[in-house]
Amino acid sequence: MDVIKRAILFGGKALVSVMDTTEVARVAKSIHGFSAPVTRAMARFLTIGAFICAGFKNKGDRLTAIIQSDREIGKMVVCGDSGGIVRCYCDNPTALADDKDASVAEVVGNSGQLNIIKDLGLKEPYNGLTGLVSGNISHDFAYYFAVSEQINSAIALGCNIDDQGEVAVSGGIIVQPMPGCEEEILVILEDIVGNFTDVAGLLARHTPQEIIDYYFGHFEMQYLPDIFPKYQCVCSRQKAMEMLCALGEKEALDVVREQGKIEIKCDFCNSTYTFGEEDVKEIFK
Repeated sequence: MDVIKRAILFGGKALVSVMDTTEVARVAKSIHGFSAPVTRAMARFLTIGAFICAGFKNKGDRLTAIIQSDREIGKMVVCGDSGGIVRCYCDNPTALADDKDASVAEVVGNSGQLNIIKDLGLKEPYNGLTGLVSGNISHDFAYYFAVSEQINSAIALGCNIDDQGEVAVSGGIIVQPMPGCEEEILVILEDIVGNFTDVAGLLARHTPQEIIDYYFGHFEMQYLPDIFPKYQCVCSRQKAMEMLCALGEKEALDVVREQGKIEIKCDFCNSTYTFGEEDVKEIFK
């Protein structure tokens, strides 16, 4: 089972999160048919999305994260809800299919933008925008947290693909300071995370709790409740009907009479909702 294992360090001065998102990545690949390089990139993106959503305090809090790449993959989107619930899509799910060993940085590139939108139930959503610095997603989000949220973060993300092209393991390790954290503490923790050059391989050999206990257990540690991330779409026929209403009755009927039906497809789960002429008339009645 996927899990986000979290612990407070140094008596409340830092937070370490070790995440196993293997099943989340597998579901995403199964739905979208990602190529191996895209799978590794989207798995990292989903992992950091689940991490952000795990930190939401209210049930209605929502995340929209967008990487606008200048490479073949195009736009990458991860949306999520409190509790580590995530879903995703990208413009070109089979990008670099002929180069299965392409790195995440090659897939994403370093000339695009990262846009983070958090709807926390306030008057206006929080909106943060930074440029990509490396394209490997770990460094890009570390830069985003430092610049947009003033949180210096040590981030290591990874996803390994097996010989059959399936997700073997996916996850990550993130350390962030909390109020009152001294610089020397953050340096120590960043140095530890910097040694995780193959975080997916580490997660293949050890559980998140074993990793925290071994590398961080001597830092006055206290565990927080676990979060269990999952890939879950929130689309429904009712929401598709609401989209149809936004189109307007005349326009909707014109499309149905021209094409025989209206189909609304969900980008996140590929579900398709079909409406005929009688359906449209009933909706607007």
